[in-house]
Amino acid sequence: MIIRLDQKNEEQAKELLHIQLAAYQREAEQIGYQDLPPLKETVQDIIETDEIFIGFEKEGHLLGIASYELHDDRIILSRLAVHPHHVNQGIGTALLQFIIQYQKTIELTTAEANTPAIKLYEKLGFKQKARLQVENKLMLTKMERLMLRKVEVIEYQSGWPKQFQDEHDKLKKIVGDNWVYGHHIGSTSVIGMAAKPIIDILLEVKHISTLDECNPLFRQLGYEPLGENGLKGRRFFRKGGLNRTHHVHAYEAGHDDVKRHLVFRDYLKAAPDRAKAYADKKRQLAKTYPEDMASYIKGKDELIKEIEQEAYNWSDQLK
Repeated sequence: MIIRLDQKNEEQAKELLHIQLAAYQREAEQIGYQDLPPLKETVQDIIETDEIFIGFEKEGHLLGIASYELHDDRIILSRLAVHPHHVNQGIGTALLQFIIQYQKTIELTTAEANTPAIKLYEKLGFKQKARLQVENKLMLTKMERLMLRKVEVIEYQSGWPKQFQDEHDKLKKIVGDNWVYGHHIGSTSVIGMAAKPIIDILLEVKHISTLDECNPLFRQLGYEPLGENGLKGRRFFRKGGLNRTHHVHAYEAGHDDVKRHLVFRDYLKAAPDRAKAYADKKRQLAKTYPEDMASYIKGKDELIKEIEQEAYNWSDQLK
């Protein structure tokens, strides 16, 4: 079982170091390099580090350890050690899987010649990113496991309108006099429609360039300002990291994309058969590409363009 360890406790630090020295001595013999930094560490070094330590315990005995630095956007794996008497028992895998549950990108560095470790990391989704020679006899490999956004499409939630309104009111305060209007758009704005649980907000402002001055205030609300993000005349903000909760699409009032978003939304509200077709497509794509957001988005593109054209035709007929 995985447990949290307290390296500040001297007795626990000694136990940690015992496993570390045994494991890294075995690695040193495997790769033919005896000067690995973990073999030089002392109990005091372990005590003084601010890394987070976890261990694999069985019947009261500590068999493996891992430590890592937890940052806002990623995790740096500092050490992974299994006592040589207990290798090939899934202990390293269990420790890594515990860390993977944070749902953050993970980075690590290991000896290029440490084939068993590299195979373990690759099995768990790590990819080799760079090579680094630190001494004539030691080549390191930097590896990374990217945390991809999961594609999740769920049934309509009655709380989505309130979530929009709550966020709308917060945004109106920080935008101030530049505010013109805030619209609930996207699939969460269409009652009864399945959607990714992300509230999309279309923000109309008087001056788009002036909105950039509000970036610090957007950050205080948890948003990441991304500038135009590929669409001229837009300002795009996202909130929630990999567990996305809100998108803000901001334009100057009267921009063509304001009409595009609103006509698309209103047409889906007025044409339940097309809304159903769109929702069914999203469900199918989410099932096919549960961890591939790019393929999910690409898979919707043709149907979106088709519905957009229908929406413009429908809008013109209303005039």
